[in-house]
Amino acid sequence: MTDSRDPAFRHLIASQINAASSALRRSQALRLRREFDLSEVEWRTILLIEFMQPVRLRDVAAESAADKAQISRIVTALVKRGLIVRQEYASDARSAFLSLSTSGKDLAARLSQLAAQYEAELRTELGQAGAELLLRTLAVVRDKAMHSALAEERLGATARR
Repeated sequence: MTDSRDPAFRHLIASQINAASSALRRSQALRLRREFDLSEVEWRTILLIEFMQPVRLRDVAAESAADKAQISRIVTALVKRGLIVRQEYASDARSAFLSLSTSGKDLAARLSQLAAQYEAELRTELGQAGAELLLRTLAVVRDKAMHSALAEERLGATARR
């Protein structure tokens, strides 16, 4: 039974998904900070560079859907920590290729292992059928949200004319 004193949004599907997402991100962020002294964005940046290397900064920013300036600051910090190597691009002094250093590759392997371990824990908790149902359900929610966002963007563009 629901508590009549609860705010109306608390029982909405989108609110529950947001709450679950926030809890997952917080748990992950705390563990990344404790075990690796990394933020979630640094973790994602390392794994993106590992996947895409050698890669330009602008491509990492585009793939992560993050602000290029923010990714630039993160990459600079990770270069200083010796996790990323920046190799100048011969024909363009403003551009460089990024790749992981040896210690960056070792860290990426440990981060991937941690992610796989956490995924296994969630899948064990949910069971095979539950995990498959959750993934299908989230795909439906994601598609609906994307369609709604596109419709809102069109409405916003129309209103600005």
